[in-house]
Amino acid sequence: MTKILCRRLEKVIDELSIFPPEQAGFRKNFSAVDHIHTLDTILEKSYEYNVNLCLMFVDFTKAFDRVELPAVWQALETFGIEQDLIRVIQLLYANGTAAVKVGSRLAEINIQRGVRQGDSLSPLLFILTLQCALNNIRGLGKGFRMNGTMLTYLAYADDVVLLAHDCEELQALADALVSETSRIGLAVNISKTKWMKNSRAATDMEEESIEVNGEKIERVVEFVYLGHLISSPRNPIKALQRRIQAGREAYFKYRMFLRSSSVAIRLKRKLIHSCILPAVLYSCETWVWTREIATALRSAQRRLERSILGIRLSKKISAIAIRRRTGLSDWIHSALRRKWIYAKKLANGREDSWALLATNWMPEGSRCVGRPRTRWLDDIAKFKGCRARDITSDWVTLMDGDATKNAELFARTVQNKLCRCDVEIV
Repeated sequence: MTKILCRRLEKVIDELSIFPPEQAGFRKNFSAVDHIHTLDTILEKSYEYNVNLCLMFVDFTKAFDRVELPAVWQALETFGIEQDLIRVIQLLYANGTAAVKVGSRLAEINIQRGVRQGDSLSPLLFILTLQCALNNIRGLGKGFRMNGTMLTYLAYADDVVLLAHDCEELQALADALVSETSRIGLAVNISKTKWMKNSRAATDMEEESIEVNGEKIERVVEFVYLGHLISSPRNPIKALQRRIQAGREAYFKYRMFLRSSSVAIRLKRKLIHSCILPAVLYSCETWVWTREIATALRSAQRRLERSILGIRLSKKISAIAIRRRTGLSDWIHSALRRKWIYAKKLANGREDSWALLATNWMPEGSRCVGRPRTRWLDDIAKFKGCRARDITSDWVTLMDGDATKNAELFARTVQNKLCRCDVEIV
């Protein structure tokens, strides 16, 4: 029943274009990688061109359990959902009860708030209600400006990031968000909410502050957003180390299986590709590639391969021979292919996508003296024989041609430059 209602509600939402591109949670053709790339790119460019940027990562306390049901019905009406559909959903939530057993006594409690856990309809109802509050935030005219457009927030379900050029604007946005979300029953978790400022100015960390409900929000230089490390300034190697650690944790869950000599290598390979590789290469589409990054990823894969084969370094068996025995796909090559495919998807995607707008953004600030940090577009530009600085707004034209063939060629070419000795074992 709820699946049918969910499909019907999704169709109405798409027809009415209710959700803006800022909201990527539980939506078709949207992913967490889009918001990760948007934030990374904005941080990268604002740091290079000395553009002030303030971010606030907002966490809500038990968001799905606290949202008020009257606010849900009000949101559905506000967005123009047909009354028949609203009434059917209301009937599903009518007379909801929970039972608590204390000793031998059973007490029933009427449920007046929260969407049902595990229900396919719940995510849509929640983000529709939250969007009502976020729409009022957009109307303030505050946020981060890029090429004439204003980005006030990014949201992936209840993971909300506020963006502004200075602390005053960020404080105003935070106050408005707290006020609007409290009307639908949500409460900001002060201890898990953080803010950061991307600026080269050597100011004291205590000089500026953001407050919510009279309590100071902790200022940080890095934050894990949607499983990806966001840092100011951007720190690609530290972000990669987190992914390698995530892969190591996945490996230890299956260590006995992977190190067993009685298990066929094809089964080990299948497990690695299913459980360990996704943990390591999560958000690899957004990575900035350097020799240090490639070396760290290559070393992590070689350690894993030696471990599952039981080969010590002292045996001095070449990496090429080990790769032929394991049959694993090369992690560097796979990550580079995914980056090109994502760039192609971005170039051919929605024009109002914030990931695309951030990639096309050319800041008006001035660069500092010296060599700039490696950019996300650098390896794509070099592959096409251009400079990243010259193609910032025209890089989409470089993505013509067959995506699969170009992705393979791009991966091999860039890997050849990053680690020449490994070309034979791709």
